[in-house]
Amino acid sequence: MNLNQYSKETITLAFYIIYISLAYILYLLFPGNDKSPNSGILFMFLLIPISLIYASVQAYKHFNSDKSYIKCIFIHAVAWFSIITFLTNLKK
Repeated sequence: MNLNQYSKETITLAFYIIYISLAYILYLLFPGNDKSPNSGILFMFLLIPISLIYASVQAYKHFNSDKSYIKCIFIHAVAWFSIITFLTNLKK
């Protein structure tokens, strides 16, 4: 599978779509209880450091190469805002 045929924005967007879909499937298939968290929620919390590392790499490439990664950074910002909104409204 050659990822060079896809744009960097498409890869970033696909990362979030696949990861969040997988977290939702885990949320439905493996319910948690009071002592152990739901697998999907745990997966969503792991998304934050993973996506921060991914965004940091793209920000580094943006400032140290000829290519512009501003659209990818915008995709990261929108995804983080959506995730934080979802996680804060989960127990309400």
